Amino acid sequence: MELMKRMRRVEFLLLLTVLAVSPAVAQTGHGGATRVFSCEVDGRTVFGDILPRECYGRTWVKKINGVTVYREAAEPAPAESARRREEKRQRELAVREAAKRKQQDDALRTRYRSLADLDARRDDDVAQLDDAIAALRADERELVARRKRLGDEAAASGAPPPDGLARALVYADEELARMRAAIEKKIKERDGLRQRFDAERQRYIGITSTPAAGRPAQ
Repeated sequence: MELMKRMRRVEFLLLLTVLAVSPAVAQTGHGGATRVFSCEVDGRTVFGDILPRECYGRTWVKKINGVTVYREAAEPAPAESARRREEKRQRELAVREAAKRKQQDDALRTRYRSLADLDARRDDDVAQLDDAIAALRADERELVARRKRLGDEAAASGAPPPDGLARALVYADEELARMRAAIEKKIKERDGLRQRFDAERQRYIGITSTPAAGRPAQ
């Protein structure tokens, strides 16, 4: 009786072993190596001991005994390729912009010893342009006065004015136009200078401030 029980137990264990091994046998090739092909299709993984038809044109993986030995990536669709190229371009652009900004920040730290130094240089440069504009304004007033005298003289001489006076009037008008253009140019230069210093000042505060100090270095 005890022998029969032992024999039945051995038969049961052999049956369990066969059932456990049989799924792997279906995937076993030459030399006992287990080959598995797989790919992702609509959110599910498709397996096969040969490359399944569903994996054609997709990224698929070949494993032997659980180790990946080959992987083939599917060619992306044109729209996906364009998206990837744009993402790469944006990443490269961001890297270049960051490098450019770092270079500018380093130059700003080198140019100004402190925020007070920046403000002093701004005031000096703006003052020089103010002086230049004031000098041009004085010249403009002289030209306006001379043009008025010539106009009064032409009016008193009757029409048409003599050739010499007519030429003098034309020349005075041209000089006045050039003078006013020069003044306008200097004013724009001064405005641009102020805007540049304002931008540099804000950036300088940003790169010299620390969370601990809470205020720019002076």
